[in-house]
Amino acid sequence: QFADNAFAGVTVLKTAHLENNRLTQLPRNFPFDKMETLTISRNPWHCNCQLAPLRKWLKGNRTRAEDTCSTPAQYRGQPIRDTPALRSCKLPTKRSRKGSRH
Repeated sequence: QFADNAFAGVTVLKTAHLENNRLTQLPRNFPFDKMETLTISRNPWHCNCQLAPLRKWLKGNRTRAEDTCSTPAQYRGQPIRDTPALRSCKLPTKRSRKGSRH
């Protein structure tokens, strides 16, 4: 389990190997923006809307990862990429940071 702010301020993470860690969720601020390689297999993923950014990343990358949901029970064994559990989730929008860089 990650603390909610585990990735606060991290902006250029390109590779993360998180397999076999008993993870059920990723923190809301997980830095998918620059991620190139992400291994997440052998974790008991809980497929709810908090995993929607992960699903979006999996769909947008040509990774062959077929990681599956463990819970809720009706989605057990379904690929995170394709499960109906995440299809209707709204992804968080990025807040504009106009004027913050000089």
